[in-house]
Order: sequence, then structure tokens, then C-alpha cells
Amino acid sequence: MNIQRIRDLREDSDYTQEYIAKLLNVNQRTYSRYENGEHAIPLTILSFLADIQKTHISESTLIWVFFIHNLLQRMSTLIYC
Repeated sequence: MNIQRIRDLREDSDYTQEYIAKLLNVNQRTYSRYENGEHAIPLTILSFLADIQKTHISESTLIWVFFIHNLLQRMSTLIYC
């Protein structure tokens, strides 16, 4: 499941960002940042999105998301040190 696919699935289901954000217990702006790739999507939220959209997450996608999430955390640590 990639970023564009997350948005496409939401739109295909006629869900708004606000509706999905409420299901995920995040605000709409945070969810928008996930969809736009501005924030890494936590694995728990990615898994929940897959459940909502009645799809699955491949192992390679999970590995990729985990890698990107860790990379972004390391980069933010370097920037703020």
C-alpha cells in the first residue's frame, strides 16, 4: 500500500479525510500529512487503514515503511541536535 493508493482507496470508498481521521483518533491535518507523505505513517495506523479499506499490507511494504519511519526519526534527531 503506497501513499497514493491510500488516498485512492479512501476516495473510492467515498470517505472524507475527516471521517478516516476520526476512526484513527488523529486530527484531520495529521491524516492529511500522512496522505501527502509529509509524515511517516506509524505501522499501527497503516495496519488500521488496511483494515478500514479491506485490503492487506504486504511484507515488503511493512519493511519499507519501517525503514522510512526510522530514517525520518534519525534525520530529525540530527537536525535538532
